[in-house]
Amino acid sequence: MPDVPEEENPAVHELAKSMAVDAMKKNMRRKLATGKTGTPRTHRLSDAIALFWEDKEKRNINGNTRYTYEQQIASVGKKLPDKSINAYSTAELQAVVDAIPESAKVLKGIYYLAVREGWIQATDDPTRYLRIPTAPKVRKAQTKHTEDWISNAPGLLLWLAKPDVTDPITGEPKPNRFHRFYALYLMEMGMGLRREEVLGLQWKDVDFDHKRVSVAERVIIELRGKATVKMSGKTESAARLLPLSRRIADTLRAKRDAERGKPDDWVFRTGRGTYFKPSYLTSIWQELLLAYHNWAVQDDIARNQRTGKPRQWPDEKEMTKKQWSATGYGPWKWRQHDNRHLAESIMEMYSVDWAIRKDILGHKTESDVTARYTHTTEQKRREAIELIDSELTPKEPEESYLTAEQLQAIEEEPDYN
Repeated sequence: MPDVPEEENPAVHELAKSMAVDAMKKNMRRKLATGKTGTPRTHRLSDAIALFWEDKEKRNINGNTRYTYEQQIASVGKKLPDKSINAYSTAELQAVVDAIPESAKVLKGIYYLAVREGWIQATDDPTRYLRIPTAPKVRKAQTKHTEDWISNAPGLLLWLAKPDVTDPITGEPKPNRFHRFYALYLMEMGMGLRREEVLGLQWKDVDFDHKRVSVAERVIIELRGKATVKMSGKTESAARLLPLSRRIADTLRAKRDAERGKPDDWVFRTGRGTYFKPSYLTSIWQELLLAYHNWAVQDDIARNQRTGKPRQWPDEKEMTKKQWSATGYGPWKWRQHDNRHLAESIMEMYSVDWAIRKDILGHKTESDVTARYTHTTEQKRREAIELIDSELTPKEPEESYLTAEQLQAIEEEPDYN
């Protein structure tokens, strides 16, 4: 029997066919396992959001970061219908970003994962052409008003430190309902502590003998509107031992003695002895800023009428709560979190070494190779804390200095020596 050519051999055809079928099955199993099924239009926005959360779960995000993502995704869900991710146009997504600028990061993250999984082609990604604000309003305000905030902070702290404040108009003392928060905001400004770090302090964390405090052993975070205790802070470097300035140490000691605080008591607590809800402190912050602003304006007007000297802030007028809420950030208005930036800005202003700033603020900077070789002493950190405190301490009022006429009179006095 003559040999049959290989290309005409039925056995060879069957083998080739079987190998091709096996390869197709293997390829399909791989696509099903990775989500690259070749039918991208079947994936909806809800599927892409689920994929986004799967990715975040692998990264073990939690606490405030997770809550922030939840809020942003909820906002996106209200603006966009749940349809195929290939059906959204750039203009449609741009309208969401224009209304909610912080949603841009989430949308780009969702579509990045969709491209990675093969649900859509990179060339079909509508987020490629989004116009994203390069500088958030708060960041612009920080650049423009940080010096104003540093200038106004000492007067604010002096006003907070007083249990009773003199009414500029009547001259009568009135109870200062914000006085109870003086030590809290003093620690935020004077040490650059995060809000959740201050709220998580217990009296056992404060070492009055050595004037120092252990920060971020536990923090108070807020998830879905509910405050809860979380052990350790935001990063590995968050837990730190910081020196206390003399003013902060004296203020805390007086507070502990007045409240008869026990080691396990919260340093800053409600009337029931529980820890504060972080968002409550943020709302109180804006209330006290408004109250201080209006008091300062009244005091400025009263001094002008009493002495005849020009007003220090002629453009400032009293505001209602509604007017205050409608105004943007300015010389008298900043976020509670910006108290932390005040401490950082003061250290930057006086060229405090970056390693000391990192230790005080609890920043994590693994990218800098020299970090592993740099060691800061407690003395250097204490000097930096005292420097911040000095900058936040009210200076002598201008009218207390000698006038030019008084200086001239002194110079003209005869010398009897």
